[in-house]
Amino acid sequence: MSVDSPPRQLRSITPLAVALLVVLATVPAGVTAVGQPSATASTVTISEIQTPSGSGDASPYDGQNVTTSGTVTAVTESGFFLQNGTGPYSGVYVYGNSTVSAGETVTVTGLVKEYNGVTEIDIGAAAGAVSVTGTAPVPDATAVSTDEASTEAYEGVLVTVSNLSVTATPGEYGEWAVSDGSGEIAVDDVTHANVTVPSETGGTIDSLSGPVHYTFGAFKIQPTAMAGYTAPTDNGSSAPVDGTTLTVLSYNDIQTAASDPTKMGRLVGAVNSREAAIDNPTVVVGGGDQVSPSSLSPVSNHTVPVETLNTLDPAAEVVGNHDLDYGFAAVEEYSDNSAFPWLVANVRHEDGGTIPGTESYTVVQRGNVTIGIVGLVDDAITSKTAVDFEDEGYEVTDYVSTGSRVATTLKEEENVDVVIAAAHVGVPESETLARNTENIDVIVTGDDEVTYGPKTVDGTVVMEAQARAAYLGEANLSVGQDDTSLDSGRLITLDGSNGYPINQTANDTVANARGQYLSTVAGRTTVPLDSTFSSNYAQETAWGNTVTDAFRAKTGANVAATNAGGIRGDFVIDPGPVTYNDIYTSLPFGNHLVTKEMTGEQLRELLASQVTGLDAQYGAQAQLQVSGVTYEFVDRPGAETTVGDVYVEGEPLDPTTTYDVTVNSYMAGWTFGQRYGWNMSDLRTVDSDYTLYGTATAEYIDDTSPISPDGEDRIRRVTRTVSGASATEADATTQLSFDVPETVQSVDASTVHIENSSDGVVHASDASVSNGTLTATFERSALDPLAQSSETLQLYAGYTDSALDGDRNSFDSSVLNADVTEAVGTNTSSLARFDTAPQDGRIGMTEVLTAIAAYNADTQVGGEPVTLTDVRAVIAAYNTEAAV
Repeated sequence: MSVDSPPRQLRSITPLAVALLVVLATVPAGVTAVGQPSATASTVTISEIQTPSGSGDASPYDGQNVTTSGTVTAVTESGFFLQNGTGPYSGVYVYGNSTVSAGETVTVTGLVKEYNGVTEIDIGAAAGAVSVTGTAPVPDATAVSTDEASTEAYEGVLVTVSNLSVTATPGEYGEWAVSDGSGEIAVDDVTHANVTVPSETGGTIDSLSGPVHYTFGAFKIQPTAMAGYTAPTDNGSSAPVDGTTLTVLSYNDIQTAASDPTKMGRLVGAVNSREAAIDNPTVVVGGGDQVSPSSLSPVSNHTVPVETLNTLDPAAEVVGNHDLDYGFAAVEEYSDNSAFPWLVANVRHEDGGTIPGTESYTVVQRGNVTIGIVGLVDDAITSKTAVDFEDEGYEVTDYVSTGSRVATTLKEEENVDVVIAAAHVGVPESETLARNTENIDVIVTGDDEVTYGPKTVDGTVVMEAQARAAYLGEANLSVGQDDTSLDSGRLITLDGSNGYPINQTANDTVANARGQYLSTVAGRTTVPLDSTFSSNYAQETAWGNTVTDAFRAKTGANVAATNAGGIRGDFVIDPGPVTYNDIYTSLPFGNHLVTKEMTGEQLRELLASQVTGLDAQYGAQAQLQVSGVTYEFVDRPGAETTVGDVYVEGEPLDPTTTYDVTVNSYMAGWTFGQRYGWNMSDLRTVDSDYTLYGTATAEYIDDTSPISPDGEDRIRRVTRTVSGASATEADATTQLSFDVPETVQSVDASTVHIENSSDGVVHASDASVSNGTLTATFERSALDPLAQSSETLQLYAGYTDSALDGDRNSFDSSVLNADVTEAVGTNTSSLARFDTAPQDGRIGMTEVLTAIAAYNADTQVGGEPVTLTDVRAVIAAYNTEAAV
């Protein structure tokens, strides 16, 4: 931890401390520490900040303090966009709290950072400042295509895009998307603007304006103005252009929605409503990943998701990667219970057959239209399933050549009018398939879980309805004697806004199954288990400890971590029974366990990557839950580091040692290339366990019930760190005192405690601040055993900070930290010097008598005075025969 307090007299100075003082004293005055902005800010233009100097996208001023000026074009909750001129590289995002408004001219000073891929000026860093100098017209928006807007050159620039189609409606985080035909760009919901948010795809927009931002791996327009929105019309099917009209309804990747009565009821209700409204032949096709992951699938042996699909009544389903979560044998089981065929043409067994329970294709008749449906996957399925294809004797053949061959067979030998590929491959692969076949008319795809189309690609219609019953795809085709073409298409939002009824049969099937299966008790807890969003993002929780302990129990890794966003439900499990409903409602995603080999430094960076400061939108947050690791995260703006002391399994983190770290499969795809120079996918995978993270937790609770995951402090928030603690000993107590910064106004005595590197905690019996000194009193009966079993002791105290607490967006107070190892004395700091007669790593009676005599005579042993703590520790080591 860094020292953030005035110089003060140390109780004792070790050789290491002396060395550090010498090194620090020789640092030239003009050199700054790594991660700290230079005290001198260069005055540069926004264009100079944004224009890359090399082959990458990073600013040439990354890590430097700069001063620049411009006009504010838009304001967000966490910053604002600043622009000087128009065109490429003329805008930049300024991060930090400020009261500026659009149209004001400002001068800003701050640290240039590449934060998760976006170039920004951080005015919350040291020496950051904003000065309003006047007002001016907001620069004209630069007219660009949607494809051009998705480039580095227009990051931070106010742009306008025109003649748009709505290609995606708001998902979980409020984002939607538009395209002018050149390429899709996301539209965020961050800036405050009078913008109509579309509820359906297929609508049109004359123009949309706003600055371009980059978050979560994608460029996005932050909308400030929109003109000419026209919603799509819903008047049944389109009139045929040439021949018969065929309507294709599609869905894909139902996954966790299979355990949601409302979502499944509404999906089936929407399908039934559209079929009733359309007066031409209609076919329903699924894009895979329907059986799993769902909380009801493992507990019902797949029967509940299949029963609901039977109510939906598709013409066919393709086997997706998650449909293999329970192995090849399970496919035949759920296929036998299905009222429709499961398809996959390009997974072949060494005996020449398909997966038992599947077919390569099926032919159905709808009115006067004969339809052939072929099932396809790509070879990525082998790395995304819980089965070993090679060991089981299966091979995935090329989906393009297989699809083309089967489609030709369907057209020439089965005499079908339309060929539909149910292809669980994703949009890019579907586009490849479309460009390399002449006989596939429609591709219903899934796997990458995006909203797409329906859209014609090289004569073939491609459509994907995101995932989890959020959308229903609809494509209206004109079927002629020579070809099939797209008349119209859309993605229908299934959020309840369109008035589609809930199918009661599907709703009741899921609801009754939840009562039957998810009410089963997995185990019991003696303490509350907090699954709320706010708690799991901000700090360690007993539930987070349980989940990550389950990871380690399953994989045997040194460390486990799961992202706070993977813990859902926003509820608390009270002491008592823990049901499968509790577990799978909290852990609903299809994430499995992946163990990566990480260096200590990479582990530190992983922990630091999620930390937010006290002035962030949601305040100070660790945003992780962990097991096997204890660490401090620093919430003070401008701190030298966001992560302080780190211990793995009770030992100090070694930056060069490698550790096995288990994460969920979502985290295994995290990228840190621009921030740290590595990505999770680059690291060696020690093991992939395809047990769902919810299932692993359920098994752990079942095995270890009752669970009591409280009392461990793995994630420790720190605001300021002080040093120079001194100890005053009495017969029954030890009083620790140290100077504190003047911003420390008062201390909450109930929060003051000492911890070791794992789970040992001793609370102060009293604590107070007076005249710049914090004094804390501890009972020796509790402190001595902790000291004797620990290598390090850290004091933490909640306090009121006059400089910082007014800016907090979460938590009510700050936290002070001090290393009190030397002041208190531990087994490693005080005992080794007593091992003298003989030097055998043990304390004998001779050493005990030597310690007592030195204490009474006020003489030294090993060049240091002997304290009462030393004597007690020596006696304890003698009594327990502990090694020193």
